[in-house]
Amino acid sequence: MHALDDPRALALGVLVKVGRGRFAAPTLDLALSRTELDPQAAGLATDLVYGTLRRLRWIDWSLEPLLEHPGRLPEAVRWALRAGGYEKLFTPRPAHASVNAWVEVVGRRHPRLRGLVNAVLRRLETRPAPEAVRLGLPDFLYEEWRTRFGDPEWMEELNEPAPLWLTLFPGGEAALAEQGVPFEPGPVPGNVRVQGFSVRRIVAFRKGLAQPQNPASLLAAQLLEARAGERVLDLAGGSALKAAWLAARGARVTSVDADARRQEAGRRNLARLGLQVTFRTHDLTRPLDLTAPKVLLDAPCLGTGTLRGHPELRFRLEPEALARMARLQAQLLETAARATEPGGLLVYAVCSLTEAEGEGQVARFLAEHPEFEPLEIDSPVPLLARGHGVYVRPENGLDGFYYARLRRTG
Repeated sequence: MHALDDPRALALGVLVKVGRGRFAAPTLDLALSRTELDPQAAGLATDLVYGTLRRLRWIDWSLEPLLEHPGRLPEAVRWALRAGGYEKLFTPRPAHASVNAWVEVVGRRHPRLRGLVNAVLRRLETRPAPEAVRLGLPDFLYEEWRTRFGDPEWMEELNEPAPLWLTLFPGGEAALAEQGVPFEPGPVPGNVRVQGFSVRRIVAFRKGLAQPQNPASLLAAQLLEARAGERVLDLAGGSALKAAWLAARGARVTSVDADARRQEAGRRNLARLGLQVTFRTHDLTRPLDLTAPKVLLDAPCLGTGTLRGHPELRFRLEPEALARMARLQAQLLETAARATEPGGLLVYAVCSLTEAEGEGQVARFLAEHPEFEPLEIDSPVPLLARGHGVYVRPENGLDGFYYARLRRTG
């Protein structure tokens, strides 16, 4: 069997690339686009990739007593053991059959190591582990969350598959109903949760009537309360998902980002949606010669609220990166403050749940900027109130976010 026709071999190829630094979602999407796997086989490959990455700490912990020098194994063999371990320990598939399948996958690449893979996977059992290991979280992040938020129950939800959320534009709901796509309203107006369909199969997406977007991401744009005709700056706007929603409401949006490639992706998406947004490529650590009454800064962050959909971040996060990211966010907030006109509204958002990127960042900003005052946030999603802003509790498929609404009074 050709590797691209075997869902386990395909998943293994993706995991090897993720281990080298690639991101899981685009790497998997590209691999699947080059195959003719049926939906069931594609679903198996997807589950193996995301499940292995979510459970990686506990899998490695359980493999440790069975491997003397795991770092010396060929990378494909090590990832095969991890993926085989995930399938055996965390899925209902028959263990005997899955072990045999992984032995065959490894045998095509490294026939001399078939026996090792067979022996290890057959002996592998779930090994009792510290809570951070079982949850698949870096120790520093687990300790902060446990100290600040208490109950770890929602942390376990980050190991569940991410649902497909769609933000709908006019005509989108009718198109879903006409195609027979099962969906239910999300917690944020204009967003729905889709069941049993990949986005590529959805006609509303292909026609420009919907875009994939987590409700927590959409809410960041809605907190601006932008009106038709109102000027809006979407800072660090990337691929302009939030700008698209604002433009669909009639706002005059300028999206600013330092990454021209991400902006090009945004232009393609807006062309698909039939919407108009002005793009400006600019390094936001430097002053911007634009102002507006409504400013959204969805700042770069560690992404700790998105571990469900981006599980590879789990083993790339380091405490040192948090300090660097907080310094960058502080610079971007300065630019956003200067870009907010007197009487205007600045919304600061990050898809992260650390104090340094959220409440700590905003508290520092307000102490240095008495011309801004925090506003209350009333939202339809479960929140954890903290200081001058709020955190979205990442449960029921929601990403974790921090928001602050700041009014410039002078």
